Amino acid sequence: MCTDETVRDSRVKFKCASVIYLTKNGDAWTMKPYLIRFLTFAAMMASWTYIPIFARGWGMSDTEIGSVVAFYSLAVFLSSFVFGRASDKYGRKLFLVAGLMLSSIAFFLQMFAEAFLALLVIRILVGFCLGIFPSSLVAYAHEEKKDLSKFSSFGALGWAFGSFIAGSIAFYFLIEGIFVFSSLLVFVAFLTASRIKFGGHDLIDVPRFPTKIIRKNLSLYVSILIRQSGAHMIWTFWPLFLKSLGADLFWVGAIMMINSLAQFVFMYTLSGKIKYVTSVIAGLFLSSLTFFSFTLASDHWQIIPTQILLGISWSLMYVGGLRYLMDRNVEKATVSSLLDSVLSLSSIIGPFTATFVVTLGGYKTTMYLASILAFTGFLSFQFSKPREG
Repeated sequence: MCTDETVRDSRVKFKCASVIYLTKNGDAWTMKPYLIRFLTFAAMMASWTYIPIFARGWGMSDTEIGSVVAFYSLAVFLSSFVFGRASDKYGRKLFLVAGLMLSSIAFFLQMFAEAFLALLVIRILVGFCLGIFPSSLVAYAHEEKKDLSKFSSFGALGWAFGSFIAGSIAFYFLIEGIFVFSSLLVFVAFLTASRIKFGGHDLIDVPRFPTKIIRKNLSLYVSILIRQSGAHMIWTFWPLFLKSLGADLFWVGAIMMINSLAQFVFMYTLSGKIKYVTSVIAGLFLSSLTFFSFTLASDHWQIIPTQILLGISWSLMYVGGLRYLMDRNVEKATVSSLLDSVLSLSSIIGPFTATFVVTLGGYKTTMYLASILAFTGFLSFQFSKPREG
């Protein structure tokens, strides 16, 4: 605390002013949304990566694994749709804090799932809880004038951290330890969110089904839905595909980490400097090339360079799409939650489609189809794109 006596010293004056500035405006304050993004994405990636392997360890079939992934995504889809609108209508903090607290509990419960039905129910619960808070966090970050490219990059950094640590936990201990780790990360995010002071924002009476908002942004939503549906066909069996190429549990996580690090570097340094319509188009086109390149790998080492391409393609599409939505709409949480819903819907369509496609020609068949779908998404947005922003 600065006293009258110490203030007389000009050097102490400067130090005291610096402390006050940092407390209110500096890193300790402004980094909180970035930290929450980092922690929650680390938790999600850590659990998501090893759910198929965990399920296979309990004797679940490809069809059952695909169902677990799809119903989890359905829960995220419905929850995101409901709570994004609620955040615009009723405020940010309630949904951010409550969603994080419930998500921490749900992650922990995963360690008790030892049969298909138990894992299915718990993953649905996890998905519902994870859909409550992200749109509130994104809207808050935008309203606080955060750089959305850098903000998004901390999610990618969280993916990298979660993948690496989860790989180490799975390799040296048990997969169940990953679920405890995820729960602890989200609990720290909950504590961080509890200390955020939210400024007032104009509450918006968004319709229960925002038809006009969807129509306004339809070209983006449809293109991303097509691309991501193909992507999730691949991700449904991705850990198993890597194992088929010779990767052990550690390298499954490490390969995912490379992708996430590429995202972080590109998002943080370059993606925000590219016009958002151009960014989305480039991301969709590069995705098509990347998905096809997976089919050329005959060893898990050969997948590593493609992870850099994957990180760049996702960064271009996601950051470009998020900036597109934030700049063109006043209903920040609603449009963000609709994007989350689109991503979740694609992760419902993808796994269900994958469970059929994989029986026709194995894991690489899903990659050929995903490449075609990404190119279709590119054409869709290219020919229906609005004016550049």
